[in-house]
Amino acid sequence: MHTATYTLTFITPAFLGDANQNARWRTPPIKHELRHWWRVAYAADHGFRVNVSEMRREEGLLFGHAWLDDDYYIKNGRREKTTARKSQVRLRLLGPGGIKPKDVWQGKTSNGVKPLDPGLDTSYAWFGLIKRGANLPDRNRLEPREERVLVLAFPDEHKKVLHDALRLIHTFATLGSRSRSGWGSVHLEGLAPLTASELEHYAQPIGKCLKREWAASLAQDHEGKLCVWHSSNSFTSWDKAIAQSARIRREIRTALKGQPDLRKALGFAGRGRMPSPLRWKVLQEGESFRLQVAAFPHALPADSGERMDDRQLEAAWKKIISALDQRLSRYVREDAHAYRLD
Repeated sequence: MHTATYTLTFITPAFLGDANQNARWRTPPIKHELRHWWRVAYAADHGFRVNVSEMRREEGLLFGHAWLDDDYYIKNGRREKTTARKSQVRLRLLGPGGIKPKDVWQGKTSNGVKPLDPGLDTSYAWFGLIKRGANLPDRNRLEPREERVLVLAFPDEHKKVLHDALRLIHTFATLGSRSRSGWGSVHLEGLAPLTASELEHYAQPIGKCLKREWAASLAQDHEGKLCVWHSSNSFTSWDKAIAQSARIRREIRTALKGQPDLRKALGFAGRGRMPSPLRWKVLQEGESFRLQVAAFPHALPADSGERMDDRQLEAAWKKIISALDQRLSRYVREDAHAYRLD
């Protein structure tokens, strides 16, 4: 087993909570991000010629499953069939100095584990989004700069792809409620963000991105430019960067209004919800902050109940890219190995 240790902090407040909806550091959301970005790394390493069934099988064998019919393990030199497997990836969050935080489930009872009512006042999906009723306290949040030590253990043969996934997390990931808007921007000390040249490995032309129903790759526009934007100016505090993202997001959605209404390309809520393919993140550079936006576009999932044809999706993303180009800077290639922000 290979072990890796990183210091994890949030650059912007994160709305993550336990079963009682109290702000709480927990490993499941981190593991979810690790699985998500593992798929992106897997797709890139396979040249985006991905058989989804094969990918899900590999994912299940690494991260655990309870559904594979053809899995087996070796016992006394013989193959034994199993329909479930524990995760080979182990995660632990420690406090500063390696101190284990107090157990969330004090007293080892099931108190707080009962499924929550689906109403807006108590649903986990709306954690931190709205003000609760008069009889309920306001939700709290995880504050920026509070550190946790993230310790991982996994089989040596998966070291490269998981390291790639961790660098993708460091470059793009956010955690918690409203995370696609830049809340819960993750920073992993000890990892370098991916350079523009390295990002090409994870990028595809936007037309190919829109043929899939899941976020498999970063997009390149019709000129071959990477669909990653940064604010030209820096900010003195994270809240100013978040405020700027809110203004630009509002402008983009306004540009998509009309007949037909193209806003569904940026996600929607409801029974067949789809999170936004635009990932907003706040980056910290010393004592200043910068806004980053990355596009991982895809088609609307068939089981969502919503529909947009190819022409509408392409029109939507043309408007999205144009709106972002007007407000933010993008990488432009200078030569075979160097980029600059235009």
